[in-house]
Amino acid sequence: MPITFRSLRRPGIARRQAAMASAALLAAAALTGCSGDEEKADVLRVGVQKDGVRSVLEASGVLDDLPYEIEYSEFTAGPPIIEAANADEIDVAWVGAAPPIFGAAAGAQFKIVATVAERDEKQDSILVPADSDIGSVADLKGKSIAVAKGTSGHGHLLLALEANGLSLDDVEPQYLAPADGQAAFQSGAVDAWAIWDPFVTQAVMENGAVDLTEDQPETDPYLQFEIASVGALEDDATREKITDFLTRLRDAFAWAAENPQEFGAGWAEESGLSEDVLVAVAEKKKNDVRPVSEGDIASIQLLADKFTEAGELPDAVDVAAIVEPGLIE
Repeated sequence: MPITFRSLRRPGIARRQAAMASAALLAAAALTGCSGDEEKADVLRVGVQKDGVRSVLEASGVLDDLPYEIEYSEFTAGPPIIEAANADEIDVAWVGAAPPIFGAAAGAQFKIVATVAERDEKQDSILVPADSDIGSVADLKGKSIAVAKGTSGHGHLLLALEANGLSLDDVEPQYLAPADGQAAFQSGAVDAWAIWDPFVTQAVMENGAVDLTEDQPETDPYLQFEIASVGALEDDATREKITDFLTRLRDAFAWAAENPQEFGAGWAEESGLSEDVLVAVAEKKKNDVRPVSEGDIASIQLLADKFTEAGELPDAVDVAAIVEPGLIE
């Protein structure tokens, strides 16, 4: 079954789900005369993708004693999550390496508050169909490639092309959201697709897609980040909830690393994707949530500089300036 996303044309109309809302709590709030502001103070607004965050939090049991509600908003990719944080429509979310760079270049009001590091240091791939005559990244010259602009896939494409003597000017990027990129790839409307998991594993397992960059991990900006809106960080109560949430997320992913079968099964139920695919991804996708290190900043600064040199950004970005330390140990 192909991956599908609910279309969110603008962050302001993102579908929101209250993870732990109950009629009894709402009734009690009404009886005690709680104001809208007081109700909001008991909610943490979390941006998600089809990334398994909801299922890993629930399956791991880390939410069992949660003292606040989580309200989820689902997005198609990282860039609209940054836009939502800038508009103070979410408090915290998980994105790849590139969205914070593009957000900072646009002056978005958010901060990076934690690193999510994949242990296998592999997030993105450049895929071609099973019957393609493209056998290497170098063969992509003049070819059309689906990629979501401003995402980690965009960064991987940039770095992989450069490592193989090419640039974005040598190919024909088709800037498409993940679901549209998937449709274009499956229909043959594009020659290749730069994308991340679980799309990668799904395409390889179900369609026989070939990963051109499987043996080029150095071109993969595998670091991911938890970001938070400036408005959320400036509110002491929300900042405290973000710190608590990051700790729970860290513990949830530690649980998932030891229980990939359960994580994959829950992720499949959440997303509607094949359990076989998501168990396979869960076995590879073992993440550590930790403070942002100097090495992380240097790595993403290098990617930001590459985007600037390629003419993909309006201005240079200082990655260190968008990092907010101290929210996770």
